[in-house]
Amino acid sequence: MNDNKGLDDNLPEVEVREQRWPSPVWLIPLAALLIGFWLLFQAWYQRGPIVTVQFSSAEGIEPGKTEVRYKAVTVGKVKKLKLDNELKYIEAIIELNKEIGRHLGSDASFWVVRPRVNRSGVSGLGTLFSGSYIGMDPGTDNDDQSFYKGAERPPVIAPAEDGKRFFLISDSLGSMDVGAPVFYKQLQVGEVIDYELLDNQDRVQLELFIRAPYFQYVHKNTRFWNASGVELNMNSTGAEFRMESLISVLIGGVAFETPAGVAGGEVSKQGDTFVLHRNYASSQEKQYATRLYYVMYFDGSVRGMGVGSAVEFQGIPIGKVEKIDLKMDKDSLSVRVPVLVSIQPQYFDESLTKETGEIAMSKLVEKGMRAKLDTVSFLTGQKVITLSMETDPPPATIKATQFYSEFPTTGTAFEELPFIATDIMISLDETLAGINKLVNSGKLDKTVDNLNKVLAEAEQAVKAAKETLKTVDKDTLPSVTNDVNKISQDLSNTMQKIQGSMGQLDRLTAQNSPTQHQLQEMLEEVTAASRALRSLTETLQRQPSALLRGK
Repeated sequence: MNDNKGLDDNLPEVEVREQRWPSPVWLIPLAALLIGFWLLFQAWYQRGPIVTVQFSSAEGIEPGKTEVRYKAVTVGKVKKLKLDNELKYIEAIIELNKEIGRHLGSDASFWVVRPRVNRSGVSGLGTLFSGSYIGMDPGTDNDDQSFYKGAERPPVIAPAEDGKRFFLISDSLGSMDVGAPVFYKQLQVGEVIDYELLDNQDRVQLELFIRAPYFQYVHKNTRFWNASGVELNMNSTGAEFRMESLISVLIGGVAFETPAGVAGGEVSKQGDTFVLHRNYASSQEKQYATRLYYVMYFDGSVRGMGVGSAVEFQGIPIGKVEKIDLKMDKDSLSVRVPVLVSIQPQYFDESLTKETGEIAMSKLVEKGMRAKLDTVSFLTGQKVITLSMETDPPPATIKATQFYSEFPTTGTAFEELPFIATDIMISLDETLAGINKLVNSGKLDKTVDNLNKVLAEAEQAVKAAKETLKTVDKDTLPSVTNDVNKISQDLSNTMQKIQGSMGQLDRLTAQNSPTQHQLQEMLEEVTAASRALRSLTETLQRQPSALLRGK
């Protein structure tokens, strides 16, 4: 016990001091906390907008894996997939980075990139190995928006490519499709990027993209036409073959050009709308806003004419057929075919308005202008309406009716062919009847007998002249006698020839002679030809087109 006490006395005294600063060990969690806050701040600062994109299907999209790319650069990722409230669409929750978020606009577009094969080519083959991804175009404006509707197909043009977009209005889509090329002077300068059916209109709107610098050739008066397939036109000037390219033959295409002699004007702005013409020929026609509408009635068949057929004046198209109808009068049961046409009077004078054009057309009708059907191709039977100035036509005027004014018409030479053939047949029958009457009347035999008597008397007169000449003094008038003898001899020879000819004529006209038999056969053949001509005339009256098409 004492020993322990001695040991306690030897121990040093402990001095207790108060700690004023925290231990350095606390620096480690503090540093970790600061780093955590910094990382959270960086994540918040670098975080871009979160948008919802609606797709019709989630095929190829996987949450947490499917990337969003712009120009092959990853700018976001799909975080979540969910169904909408009506279970019709898939909504993809996409987180974009801050860089692309600063340029995101309300006109941004999203689409799923996967392998696709269509008429315009093959795309998205790279996704066979890397998997599908969502492509995007940030748009051009900076309006904030968090909901977008995804496109069903990727755009034809690359995002932010330099160029202008234009719209075309057409009656039908035809063979056109997205990706169809756009040509200028047979150079491909753009593509068809979209199309849609206009609301409450029976027309289709196509959207084009024309790259720089070719969009500067699009002016106010530029004409666009459907360049699909090939064009083969045959007319009186020859045959014309036109094709833009082999691609347009396979998948369709559009071409544009400003017609020669037409002022182009200023370069068109983006979004301007043009009319898509059906072919190159129609695009080169003059375009006037003033149109006069008339209804025409034709006596003959209108086969070979349809809606869109030309109305021409001296071979120049000045209008077209708008409608062909069929109407019957219930009281008389008469059937008429009204043809509604539109005429552009400015073809005659560009200064004409609608009112002055109607006055001018009325004056032309008073001077003899009439409408008639003309066949432009006997091979196909194609017809057009021709306005021509007739010589001494029956008086006529443009009649005002309930809906459209009635334009006077006249028949064509082809329609009058059966009547001309009938007149020819009647004249031929009358001629044959006269020949038969002359042959059977016996007057021809009497005429031959009278001619024989005249020849006999002439022969006696020649003999008397010879006797008289013998009494003349041969020495006094030797030369005269020789001349008279010579003349007498020539006259005698001539009379012998005439007598021989008359004998031949007697044999020809004798009863049951071969000549008379041949003449009778000829008359029978002419009669048969007359019957055939009458049958042809009746056939043409019933079927005027039988001359071209057969029975």
